[in-house]
Amino acid sequence: MNRIKEIGIKRKVLYGCIVLGVVLFFSGMISIFEYSRMNDYVSELIGDNIKSINTARELLSVSEQYNVKLMNDLVLDNASDTIDTNLVFADDEVISSFAKVSRRFITDEERSAADSVIYAYSAYMQVAREADEVWKKGYAQREDWYFNRLQPVYLKFRGYMMNLTSVCQDALINNSQRLQEGFYRSIMPPFISMIIGIVMVILLNYYLNYYVINPILKINKGIKGARTLGSKYSVRIDSDDEIMELNETVRDMVDLNQSYKKKLNG
Repeated sequence: MNRIKEIGIKRKVLYGCIVLGVVLFFSGMISIFEYSRMNDYVSELIGDNIKSINTARELLSVSEQYNVKLMNDLVLDNASDTIDTNLVFADDEVISSFAKVSRRFITDEERSAADSVIYAYSAYMQVAREADEVWKKGYAQREDWYFNRLQPVYLKFRGYMMNLTSVCQDALINNSQRLQEGFYRSIMPPFISMIIGIVMVILLNYYLNYYVINPILKINKGIKGARTLGSKYSVRIDSDDEIMELNETVRDMVDLNQSYKKKLNG
């Protein structure tokens, strides 16, 4: 029964240290989880930027194809009285998708550049719709409309597109660099705190056992030996603290008790 009590005291201290270590461990895991969530957010943002760039390139590709077609028909001067505009206008869903993606931009510069692209593309489509009427006229009217009306609008749209691509690429580079640079800075503190916490738990457990639990158990064992066997109380504690004072007091009390018993028996 006494042995069970000694083990119980140690287990109580050990369990307390384990609980402390578990708390520190899960606090570190929560920090890591929060960083992972931030990482997912940044990754999603980068994915949106890439998707926006790709959609913008689709817009530019469609516009370039239509522009080249008009140029070829104009140079060859063999176009019919009607022009096929489906090449541009069949891809209206592209600009809808681009507008949806661009709403998820964070910086004002990206949003401004995306709005400029949308407005410029809308203006380009509006002018492009005049092609049906212009192509029914002569070559001179077509040439004048193409170079003096459509081409300036197209070049403006292309310029806005290049600006948006540059802004998005810079944002991608910055976000990637920040994510890479911030990874170790964000991940190390939780790991360091967990390691330090675990080391402190181990040291605390060692300290409590060496300076508190073991001396108390030695005192208890010495008292039992003096009481049951009548042996001299010879426990020595070198901690130079309250436990040492307790040990001296116990020794005095045991010696006094044994002296009193000798007098009674003598």
